[in-house]
Amino acid sequence: MSNSNRFKDNEDGTVTDTQSNLTWIREDGWQKEGRWFSWDEAKEWAGDVSYIKFGKSQDWRLPDEEEILTLYDTDAINKDKYGKEIHLDAIFPSGPQATVWLKSEQGHEGTLFDFKNGETRRLYKSKSGRMSVRLVYGSIPRS
Repeated sequence: MSNSNRFKDNEDGTVTDTQSNLTWIREDGWQKEGRWFSWDEAKEWAGDVSYIKFGKSQDWRLPDEEEILTLYDTDAINKDKYGKEIHLDAIFPSGPQATVWLKSEQGHEGTLFDFKNGETRRLYKSKSGRMSVRLVYGSIPRS
């Protein structure tokens, strides 16, 4: 069940969160590309998606922790690519990867966010394991 008052499907592969003022790619990198991503590949994909002006934007990027947490909702039930429960609004199609890269990095490590439990953790940036990316543009209004 989607929180239809909060999220707007822009009918161009993007979803706008009216609470945070952020626009998200509707399908994650796994769903769009059918492949896993290392941190560097995730950053490169953001550049590629920006270059083609996907969703009419050239500003796609990896989200930070504050931004990704706006999507994590323990009341929202969706399914990842393995049919496991994740906490992501149903306006996003089921089947994404549960773990996505964030933009923060420290040396050789990047940061992952897990939609199963809302946790972040560091991982070697070159590891592509089972990570994906959910791109964003816009900014959260600051009071």
